[in-house]
Amino acid sequence: MFQKEPEKIERFKDQQLLAEKKHEMTVKMTGNSLENAVGNLFQVMRKQIFQEIPYPIIQMETEEVYFQEVQVKRETERFMFLFMPREKMYFTITAKIIVNVKYLNITKEDF
Repeated sequence: MFQKEPEKIERFKDQQLLAEKKHEMTVKMTGNSLENAVGNLFQVMRKQIFQEIPYPIIQMETEEVYFQEVQVKRETERFMFLFMPREKMYFTITAKIIVNVKYLNITKEDF
């Protein structure tokens, strides 16, 4: 009934807003299997990119991955110190990742 009319913003009309940036980072992560460690590595990478780029991200594409250091820690567990020994492995990976990030070059302050 007493609603305002929506405000039109003409500043972005017919303007290219899509921007692209190569982003390089070094990430270190641990997991109880190689697959788990690599999965954790890319989860941390995505979180870090969202924190470092203040714009709305459209696409992230990993271009290059370099494992700088891979450590394997082996432990033997036994039930009651004697029975059923089993070996557990923990992987720690330090990787340099280069990501191509596409984002919209706008922020809340633009409005």
